[in-house]
Amino acid sequence: MQREQANFQSTRRVRFVKELWSFILEIKASAYLGLKTYFRYPAWIAADIITTPLWILVFILPILLFLPKEMWRNPQVINFFYWAMIMWDIVSAGLWSFGMAIRREQQTGTLEFLFLTNANRAVMFARSIFTRMLTLSISITYMTAIFMLLFGTPISFVNPMGIIAVLLLGLLVSCGFGELYGALVFRFKNVGPVTNILQFVILGISGIFFPITSIPDPYRVISYLSPFTYIADMVRHEAMSLPTLLPVWMEWMLLVLLAVVLNFVGLKTIQWIEKNLKIRGELGAY
Repeated sequence: MQREQANFQSTRRVRFVKELWSFILEIKASAYLGLKTYFRYPAWIAADIITTPLWILVFILPILLFLPKEMWRNPQVINFFYWAMIMWDIVSAGLWSFGMAIRREQQTGTLEFLFLTNANRAVMFARSIFTRMLTLSISITYMTAIFMLLFGTPISFVNPMGIIAVLLLGLLVSCGFGELYGALVFRFKNVGPVTNILQFVILGISGIFFPITSIPDPYRVISYLSPFTYIADMVRHEAMSLPTLLPVWMEWMLLVLLAVVLNFVGLKTIQWIEKNLKIRGELGAY
């Protein structure tokens, strides 16, 4: 009996190691595909570098026009806007990189072939997270130079390791949110301008460009329900030492919990919709 139990446990360990190794290989292949696709189109990289300063001018300068001129070089105001632009990248990652990944596969006609494989669905549609890590690093570097050039104010990095940890957690939370949104795209196919509309709604309710304390009380509840509210809150805390909405330890725990729960629920939702579409024969249709 003991020998049979030992053999059973040994078999389970071997199976676990094989599954873990298979998962690691899937992540490696996903990262390779994502980065190779990104560098295949230099125009995309150039477009990102060119358009970012334009977005700064379009969004931040009109806001500054409503502020007293002495605030234009106020370090806290400029840093608030700087980290808002970084947070915009996090929000966009969830909707465009992760959420619209299924849509792109639908449009190119490869979705049905991908779902015929046994690859992990989360890894399959979250491959953009690897390119986002790269582009986010690039964005922080050249946006720092742009802000210092435009406003002559140094950018605050009070706790660099804390900032990195929050941004990585933020990407994971955004990935889970994107999986949920991608599941809706998967089900309803053509979402039209909804992605753009939703992006700006999230930027508004999550206190990205202004503190949520400026939102009237009856509507502030919606802000507390947005996961991006806490990412932005922690980014500003680690970068600028600003006070947080909740105790710091609680917000760290909340971000970890959101990263786990949103990715789990997002993956299960995609699998459930996939199963129903296969039954109806609508998997590859769009």
